[in-house]
Amino acid sequence: MPMLPQSHRLSRGGTRAWALVILWSLAWLAITHAPPVWSQEPAKNGAAPAAPAPAAAPAGLPDAAPAPVAAPGTTGGAEAPRPTSMLMWAIKASGPIGFCLLLLSIYFTALVIRLFMEFRMTEAVPPSLVEKLDAAIKERKFQEAYDACRDNDSFLARVVRTGVANLPNGRAEAKEAMHDVTEEIVTGMEARISYLAIIGTLGPMIGLVGTIWGMIMSFQVIATAEGAQAKPAEIAEGISTALFITLEGVSLAVPAIYFHALFRNRIAQMAMETTKVADRTINSLVAAAKQAKSA
Repeated sequence: MPMLPQSHRLSRGGTRAWALVILWSLAWLAITHAPPVWSQEPAKNGAAPAAPAPAAAPAGLPDAAPAPVAAPGTTGGAEAPRPTSMLMWAIKASGPIGFCLLLLSIYFTALVIRLFMEFRMTEAVPPSLVEKLDAAIKERKFQEAYDACRDNDSFLARVVRTGVANLPNGRAEAKEAMHDVTEEIVTGMEARISYLAIIGTLGPMIGLVGTIWGMIMSFQVIATAEGAQAKPAEIAEGISTALFITLEGVSLAVPAIYFHALFRNRIAQMAMETTKVADRTINSLVAAAKQAKSA
């Protein structure tokens, strides 16, 4: 039974680490509150602004009721701004570009999960198929060995049945045909993981679009102020849009590049292991056939 390579077992730990990082980031955004924005600046040196002295009541009139005194730390009747979570602030600042990045992230997650399920050594070289081939060759049941590969669609089965079908033309022809099939399968696998490389390239580009859009929003506020002082809150809104979308694009690109390299190495390992087992199977098959003829 073929053993899983050490790098394959280590990649599982790397995947779990990435999942923990993503969950921790979402939890941090959900519980972190954005700093509130006040409508007026507090008095310097921490002193509260002095309330105006009440006007003296005219002579002959009853004393007026004293004006209500605002509680310390309040703005005198104005409601204090409610704190907003960092997650809600990020959603509001990202806008439609952030929604596009969210859809791309969902597709990326689904693709990675599917590739992890399909690009496994046990899927490329099924232990049950290896046992069937070894048993059939030992018992010199060559047709049974071919039928086992024909009824299976794994990497190993496709390579072995190609070699068995070309054995009448000689071992060299069979080896060459097996090599061609291996290259064809590897090319198809690499084409599937190329979408990860595309996502890794598109993430920063979409983030750059968001950066430009946010800066345009901020400068538009300054340009349309018409001589008045622009509101800092409106300027900060455009800057936050630029920064959040840039962060989201880069956060999508980093794991995409990582998983593309991981799956590319895994494909190379699968191809190497499959070629080794297939060559051993063909050699055993040829040796068993020669023994059967001599007997």
